[in-house]
Amino acid sequence: MSRLCVPLAAAVILTSIARGSATAQEQAKATSIRLIVPAYFYPSRDGLAAWKELLASASETPIVAIVNPASGPGRRVDPNYEEVMRLARSSKAKLIGYVTLSYAKRPAAEVMAKVDAWVKFYPGIQGIFFDEQPSGAEHAAFAGECFAHAAAKIDKALIVSNPGTSCAREYAELPQKPVIVLYERGTGLDKYQPPEWTKDFAADRFSVLLYGVKSKDEMRQAFRDAPAKRVGYFYVTDAEGRNPWNRLPGYWKEEVEAAKDKRAHR
Repeated sequence: MSRLCVPLAAAVILTSIARGSATAQEQAKATSIRLIVPAYFYPSRDGLAAWKELLASASETPIVAIVNPASGPGRRVDPNYEEVMRLARSSKAKLIGYVTLSYAKRPAAEVMAKVDAWVKFYPGIQGIFFDEQPSGAEHAAFAGECFAHAAAKIDKALIVSNPGTSCAREYAELPQKPVIVLYERGTGLDKYQPPEWTKDFAADRFSVLLYGVKSKDEMRQAFRDAPAKRVGYFYVTDAEGRNPWNRLPGYWKEEVEAAKDKRAHR
């Protein structure tokens, strides 16, 4: 073997090791679950107690909470939500504000005005949850304009977008790198298959929201299924009806433990 072959062989081996390490890191990342909670309960009395419990749980596992005073920021500052924002400052939870894209049926200027209101009323907000995202590629530019505005207004903004179902990959390719909720419905995660194009992105770019999951065992099974579905942000609740996000699930403590366990064994 010539002397030139030795370093070449070593380089091949090192490259293989590096590729294997990168693959392992991607697999580890894929099993790392963050809770994303649509916290659509008013922070007064029992609702405030639920908010305090939610914020306290962020010391155990990463939590993103979606704040939604009035299908958006509302028309004025709400003192009770100001209190939530104050409490969040001493919590590890990340709070993001609700804004609807109305499936591209409203002008981008209206959407951006809601983002501006969030920043004005609640300057501690850390990102935006864009609900009712359209699915077709023809509306990706519209969504991107709204995402870019939020990213410009909020430092290190977390952008989450919710079509609630499969959508064109153009949304994932937007420079703001939104987290996309590709599945929002009651149960059925075992039968769900993410779009083929999601394999080109890290799992932490995708989210699932499940409601009507009645038992603790079913919730735990959903957490076991989540990594195979390329899910990075996840939430399960036993609530259902028109607004299944109006309370924490009865098994909240167990769900926090399930999320912790999923991160500990990644």
